[in-house]
Amino acid sequence: MPKKLLYAMRHCETLFNVQHKSQGWCDSPVTPRGIEQCRIAGEDLARRGVEFDHFYTSTSERCCDTMEMVCQAAFGEVKPYVRKKGLRECGFGIFEAKDDFCEPDFVGGGKVRSAIMSAGGGETDQEVNERIGGCLSEIMADPDTTNVLVVSSGGSLRHFFMEVEPENRAAPIRNSNCMVYVFEWEDGQFRCAEIYQQDFSGLDLGGLDGSGVPNRFQVDLAALAEAD
Repeated sequence: MPKKLLYAMRHCETLFNVQHKSQGWCDSPVTPRGIEQCRIAGEDLARRGVEFDHFYTSTSERCCDTMEMVCQAAFGEVKPYVRKKGLRECGFGIFEAKDDFCEPDFVGGGKVRSAIMSAGGGETDQEVNERIGGCLSEIMADPDTTNVLVVSSGGSLRHFFMEVEPENRAAPIRNSNCMVYVFEWEDGQFRCAEIYQQDFSGLDLGGLDGSGVPNRFQVDLAALAEAD
């Protein structure tokens, strides 16, 4: 069986990303910076020259929006794509839409996190791994599939990477928006061939200042006081 390629991209920046809120099965709109990220990510895909024959996204609107904008930038048109619940982000239960510092961290080898998540109505690590792994394996096992573009979320893709490359579980990978994991699929097995991040340094939309607060959403209180 010939080797296949899976390009798995995280969605672009959203409002909840900016507000540092947990965003699992809930959703929030993409930001102006996110729109520009999709343009750059699409142009990067075009330069790579990969001929994709299938396209899949999570059912989350942020992933669908990302797919459509990336395709428009890469191919000049929105390619037909399939939405799959199996590609959704981890379910965070009671932590959905809460400040992300409230979310339990990956401690105790994931067992503590899983126990807390399960008690709060969210998914355990095992449930996420089985869901995302099963969905991607089903996609790549399709005999009509050769090269696939998937848009999903940072947590679920990170889980999948750790399952595929367990020796690299502790790798300091920052799940940045539109980051891409490139997996090879052969004889029913995945192998991570590359992880890359596009260059967004040229985006002049405010970005993050030294405090980590998105300054494009800051209010100039001094200016307001003067206006009064």
